[in-house]
Amino acid sequence: MKGVGVLQWVLLFLICNSLMHPSTSAGHIQKIDMMLEEEEMAIIFLPLSDGEATLFKHASGKTVLLNTGAPHTERELKRWFEHFHITEIDELLLTSDDREYIGNVKWIEQTYGPKVVSEWKEQKVYEPFPHFRMQPLYIDNGDVTMSIQYGRLRLLYMAHASDDVEQKLMTMPLSDVNILKIAHFGVNDYPRTSFLKHVDPQVAIIFKKHGSWTNERLLERLYAAWIDCYETNRFGVIVVKCNLEEYDVMTF
Repeated sequence: MKGVGVLQWVLLFLICNSLMHPSTSAGHIQKIDMMLEEEEMAIIFLPLSDGEATLFKHASGKTVLLNTGAPHTERELKRWFEHFHITEIDELLLTSDDREYIGNVKWIEQTYGPKVVSEWKEQKVYEPFPHFRMQPLYIDNGDVTMSIQYGRLRLLYMAHASDDVEQKLMTMPLSDVNILKIAHFGVNDYPRTSFLKHVDPQVAIIFKKHGSWTNERLLERLYAAWIDCYETNRFGVIVVKCNLEEYDVMTF
């Protein structure tokens, strides 16, 4: 699926011009109906003011939340759930013990009562639902770098930023990665050029950490590699809608 496939969007969005007005707040965004059809899934990177949280919403109705953002972002998280009609969360997956990832775990558990998965083993595949595979590739210091795959779409969810980890990952076949989630909010000068060439993603996602800014050298490297770079604090909510064959990216 290298070279972003053209997926015929059949979406009904009540507001879809937010590219002109990006925001990290859910304040002025209206209800968004993804209108998912059979075998379709939406990956929703939420633009919290601090921390990481990603929703996976399948056409079957199953919803998985990956991390919960930092403390004090509960109100933002709740409003984004309302905008995307999220009334149930079936599973909560945690890939780090850091505050920017687990700040709203208690609220999520009390409100939605999801199955919580926080124990991972390298290379052991976990499948929340058919065709959706999560495979930890490297685990250290409580952080999990993993491959997330749905059909032919592959997301490399980086949680580490170091030469040693990149060297290890470069021994693995990753040339089919489409989307790269940058580790540590892009504040470090990683990934390196050699790693980007090995993975060769089309899209990079960078979340926001309060009080920090994306490394300028990293941004220059991503642009030089012709990678579409999406920072949640600049683009707002980033949605990847996919089926088993192709995907498309939209921002709101």
